[in-house]
Amino acid sequence: MKFLTFSSLFLAIQLSPAASFTPGAPKGHTHPKPHSNTHSNPTIPSLSLLMTESNKSKFKIVKHPTSDCQAVVLEANVAQDGVNLYIGIDSSSYGHVSRPGNGGIRLLHYASPRDAIEDAVRLAKGMTRKHDMFRTGFSGAKVVVKADHPDLSAVERKQLMEDVAEALHAFEGGLYTGCDLNTGDGDMDHLVEATGEKFVLAGRNSRVDTNVATASSVIGSVLGVVEAMEGTRDLSSLTFTVQGCGKVGSTVAKELVRLGAKKVQTCDLFAAAAEIQGCDRIDDWTSTPCDFLVPCANSLAITEEVATNFPEGIRYCVGATNSPFANDKAKEIFDKRGIMHIPESISSAGAILADSVEWYDIDLYQTVEPSLLYGWIRNISAAKASDLADHAEQKPHKVDSRLRNVVPSREGVPVGSDFPDWIDDNTIHTDTVIVGGGLAGTATAFSLSQKGVTSVLLEKGSSLAPPTASSNGDSRMYRKMYSSEFFSKMQAKALDRWEELEKLTGEK
Repeated sequence: MKFLTFSSLFLAIQLSPAASFTPGAPKGHTHPKPHSNTHSNPTIPSLSLLMTESNKSKFKIVKHPTSDCQAVVLEANVAQDGVNLYIGIDSSSYGHVSRPGNGGIRLLHYASPRDAIEDAVRLAKGMTRKHDMFRTGFSGAKVVVKADHPDLSAVERKQLMEDVAEALHAFEGGLYTGCDLNTGDGDMDHLVEATGEKFVLAGRNSRVDTNVATASSVIGSVLGVVEAMEGTRDLSSLTFTVQGCGKVGSTVAKELVRLGAKKVQTCDLFAAAAEIQGCDRIDDWTSTPCDFLVPCANSLAITEEVATNFPEGIRYCVGATNSPFANDKAKEIFDKRGIMHIPESISSAGAILADSVEWYDIDLYQTVEPSLLYGWIRNISAAKASDLADHAEQKPHKVDSRLRNVVPSREGVPVGSDFPDWIDDNTIHTDTVIVGGGLAGTATAFSLSQKGVTSVLLEKGSSLAPPTASSNGDSRMYRKMYSSEFFSKMQAKALDRWEELEKLTGEK
């Protein structure tokens, strides 16, 4: 018999064949199997593969690679006014179909085309850092849509996704995309239809939620860095501030509460979003003290002023935000203050880790129990964050210089191929699952073990017969007299069983 608390249940429990159930894999879109990433860093991307004669009418190069920045930005054709469609590719890692670009579709109102192009460059390079950190099999890319009108509802979404689909087809397997800021499931439905179920990695036909996947990498990084710095994953002495309570931030906040954080403070531009059970809503995250800042909102929010004036006592900064610091100076200020920061290439990589699994084995991705994927993401994120903190000798100012020590070679199979083995390593095979570790549950497990039947006993408390269990306590009343003869006989039999148990254990 194995005893497991619910907090440890990022593993599979597989019943013996007689009681097992295997869901049929749905028929969905397929992706080419990734090749080993044997490409060295090219100085110029495979533009010759893209800018064919037929594609020259579909794309315009608006940002060429330079010695300082090897990213390329293409502008694709659109069929509606007031919209520009840019595709950023980080040419330092691009390998076309053997190492395709991967990054979501971001829709924003930008002040100018230049702002949108610069954002495409920044985001594509950031995606490369994420993909390289875990060797997902992808290179960095980003699809950026500039809307002229501040009201994004003015954008005709179906037509926009059809334009994106045409661009994806022109890449011929060299670019995969999904959701990002201000794009969602409805957009992906249009895109999947327009592409013929190709080139879209957005959790289609799967119960996996990529927002929860991202939150899992944040939580894993939190646990990993705390363990490296303090020798424990216990969060009961730490106060957290979660800045931004959208789908990712709210999931992170709830999980921090579940993990026993001392206090979880939440802040969002929309106050109602920060009203999360078990959390304390705050109005200003920049002036409220905490031990641990968790940015899950807009990029570049930690300015030099914020970094300088943030209340004393902060020790960690780990979150989901891409580029949380406004500039290098702001990051340097946090470093000098001794604030340990795990970069978003680790802490915000959950969605691209899910993409790697979806790309590598679409059938597994569409049928897997989501908690297993989230557990795998949490596990490898925690290990990576802990490893980085150790390489940095627990000194914040050494993190950037030691980052290369935890980045694997681009050669080798993608990390998504490790997931099936992780499932096997974290699967317990059993005949029976017993829910509840009180008197009835433990007695059942004991009796089954005497008959040679294996079982797994699940208990939501931290121990067997926890204080909340009906069987908890030092004393009990015991009687043989019942109005029912059946219960009187059962009580007599129970006394015999207690005597047998005392002999087996040597305890009374």
